Amino acid sequence: MALSLPLRNRLAELILDAFDDAEARRSLEALARFCAGRGEGLRGDDAARLRALGWFRAEDHGQIRLRGAHAAEAPDLCRRVRAASAAFGGGPPGDGLTLAGLLERAARLADHGLYFELHELLEPVWLRAEGKERTALQGLIQVAVAYHHAQNDNPTGAESLLGEGLAKLRVAAPALPFSIETWVAALDGELTGLRAGGRLESPCRWPRPAESPWRSG
Repeated sequence: MALSLPLRNRLAELILDAFDDAEARRSLEALARFCAGRGEGLRGDDAARLRALGWFRAEDHGQIRLRGAHAAEAPDLCRRVRAASAAFGGGPPGDGLTLAGLLERAARLADHGLYFELHELLEPVWLRAEGKERTALQGLIQVAVAYHHAQNDNPTGAESLLGEGLAKLRVAAPALPFSIETWVAALDGELTGLRAGGRLESPCRWPRPAESPWRSG
């Protein structure tokens, strides 16, 4: 089942905050230990951090459990928490004050299927951008949302957003700090398959500024 919107949105906020905020990172690590031990084996202040999120309650003997209806969301919550933990396991994150750094963060999220979080990361940057850079960022966001729709078994939404995103990237990609022609070609193949009734699979590795020379357009 998909996470309820309040839980999904708060978790996404926590994941994005964890790139720069040590306390958010510790809360995410506490969530990972909760998921690994099903509420047991927590450390130090883990229980207090989990209760502060508002999703958990304390039981006898110091055990922590998800509250009420959230208990049914545990599998999807823990899947996303494990994905976030893996995304943070690749060394220092990119610099959140530069476009290249933010796009490195976006790639980490995409590589672990965190497409909603990718959307939340890039949307504020897109809203401030101008010209072809704004168009290209919107294209990346739409590709991410297409894969988010695919994860939620919405092929119609996936097809629509992937087509719109690719159209923008074809005209504005030179404004991005990496070369994405090969990636776009691979996504074109995914779109063709989707239109033929297939499923949208995870894309080839999301492009990164560090792996491609800067191209100005």
